[in-house]
Amino acid sequence: MRRGLLIAACLVVCAAARLAATPPETRPGAPPSPGVVPQSAAPPAAPAIVDATALGSPMLLDKNWRVGITSDPAAATSSFDDSAWQVRDAQAFMRDVAENDDSDNGNSPAAAVTIPGSQPASGGQRYAWFRLHIQLAQNHAPLALLVELPVSQNTTFGITSSGLTPDVFANGQRIMPDGPHGAAPQHYQAISRIYELNIPPSQTSLVLAVRTLYIPFGYGSYTSFFSTRTLTLGNPSDLQRELNLWSNREVFERLPRLIYCTLLAVLAIFLFVLYFAQKGHPEYLWLALHELVQAPMGFIELGGSSAKLDSVWYAALVLQLAVVAAYLFFEFLVSFLALRRGAYIRWLRYTAPILLGVGPVLLLVGHSKAIGALLAIIFLTSILWILAWSIFVFMTLVRAALRRNFEAALLLIPLVLSAVGIIEPVITSIVSENTGRPYVSPLTIQAGPVPIHVAAIGDFGGILVIILIIFGRFLRIQRTQERVTNELAAARTVQELLIPQEKMATPGFEVDSVYSPANEVGGDFFHVESFNEGMLVVIGDVAGKGLKAAMNVSLIMGALRHTLERNPARILESLNRVLVGTQSFTTCQAFWFGMDGAVVIANAGHLPPYLNSQEIELPGGLPLGVVAGMTYEEARFFLHPGDRMLLLSDGVVEARQPSGELFGFDRLRHFSQQSAFYLAEAAKAFGQQDDITVLTVRRQPTALAA
Repeated sequence: MRRGLLIAACLVVCAAARLAATPPETRPGAPPSPGVVPQSAAPPAAPAIVDATALGSPMLLDKNWRVGITSDPAAATSSFDDSAWQVRDAQAFMRDVAENDDSDNGNSPAAAVTIPGSQPASGGQRYAWFRLHIQLAQNHAPLALLVELPVSQNTTFGITSSGLTPDVFANGQRIMPDGPHGAAPQHYQAISRIYELNIPPSQTSLVLAVRTLYIPFGYGSYTSFFSTRTLTLGNPSDLQRELNLWSNREVFERLPRLIYCTLLAVLAIFLFVLYFAQKGHPEYLWLALHELVQAPMGFIELGGSSAKLDSVWYAALVLQLAVVAAYLFFEFLVSFLALRRGAYIRWLRYTAPILLGVGPVLLLVGHSKAIGALLAIIFLTSILWILAWSIFVFMTLVRAALRRNFEAALLLIPLVLSAVGIIEPVITSIVSENTGRPYVSPLTIQAGPVPIHVAAIGDFGGILVIILIIFGRFLRIQRTQERVTNELAAARTVQELLIPQEKMATPGFEVDSVYSPANEVGGDFFHVESFNEGMLVVIGDVAGKGLKAAMNVSLIMGALRHTLERNPARILESLNRVLVGTQSFTTCQAFWFGMDGAVVIANAGHLPPYLNSQEIELPGGLPLGVVAGMTYEEARFFLHPGDRMLLLSDGVVEARQPSGELFGFDRLRHFSQQSAFYLAEAAKAFGQQDDITVLTVRRQPTALAA
């Protein structure tokens, strides 16, 4: 993402240059036709100035090139008079040459000649021509020309700076290169290629003519033609070995980038797993998507730079992935630093959808003027968005680092290294152009055959920083979870002490109870206390789960254990006074079972009890802790010997199957005559979602006799 935006921008420029510079007859869909060019009436023979009669091993063609600027396609022929052209050696940066026209070189349009394999002149398009006269031995072996490009990315931003693939002519014959897409090389990135010259063994004179688009200065200018190309003449098999070595060096050059992209894919998978394992951390999801989008970019760059992917598709894919990765990093940063959704963040978020049109519109360039205008609008808007994004990312991380956010400071390190990696090739190019000789950056480390650039250091540094941040957060979350677990364990111990776990002695009544919390600690509670006059039973459910609910349960149980009150309504009113202000509410019921069978009930929003499978209707009442000064009504009825009352929490009826079906009240009535244990187990098997508490109270026949 950090280099992708600049890479894609350069690709767009190159793709546009290719579309503009490619002659109409060489573009897709244009039928080939024989070229007709002017020929001088009496062309003088150009002398052979390079001796290749003793050619054995490949010969480097680095001397005595005649250079000219002309729109005359006859410059491709061996009979063209280039004696007035200036001679230049194949240096990295050569001096300018004078522009030529037909009158300067002595050629006149008196006659016409057909150049096999070429096309007609394309509307006066000006080209820079490089011509070399070579003397060959009699009965020479097959010959080929290797045009080799530099492997290093040091001045390429990840794409070639060699400009367009040049046209090669041998004795006026257009030579198409070997390799991928050799029939239409102008539509792909320039790579090292072999040109089979097809010179008959009996022919001892060879005129090589190399043509490239005339760019007088700046990026891809003709004066820097040989700074990115080495031309070698030799046997095809020897040159193929040289090309294989170049391909191997190309792989080694891009090896760090490919390893980096592979690691990004692995890191993305790990982050996805971490996101689903630790819910509530959306920054892991955004970062995983960010790394996943970046992962294919290195392989796309490899396909584009090896001429296996069309330049326009190459630019569209890299640019689209780069802007999407930028947006995902923005979302990651917002979640990572828990930033407030201010106007600036909302503007970046709501204008981001326009970025999705960059790649598709780029693919449609050339179809109509409207598409070109749309592309200009989208690109200008996208550039403004990226500038605003850059300011946001830099300022946000710096501000967070100044506030002693160690993780934000770590993220700044790879961003700075990547910025240096972007600026470095620009400075290298400027120094090389001004000094006239290649300049090797001291920031590039050579690890055997693998060069490691500062941008690659920034990339791997970014992965290391992410791993450090994730590891640090994992340890922090682990410590927090351990602390919470210990606190919950302590709260559970307290609950076990407060809530009866064993069957209590209740003279005159048989009481069975089951308490099954859904988590480590629960929000349900019950209290059973026997007196000479009867028995007090309180059951309730604190809203919420976890430690806060457990603390409220402890508060309620403590109040019940210290109260001397026996009246159910007054018990609820006292508990309400305790819970008001706790920002929570509790449903509760209080029962007084007299030894004579009289039962008094007060209800605070809890589920109604069941008497012998029949639901008891009770007056309504607000839950505890909602309104201060609340009073509660009481209901009275009689419990005969052998009668059985069922008390429960809402965890029973709210048990839910995976399909969404609830346990419900109908099933509750069906199981209401079963034991407390049987009913609780049935609800748990159905699908426990909440704490389950079940109490059954049966009046023993002996109570009547007493």
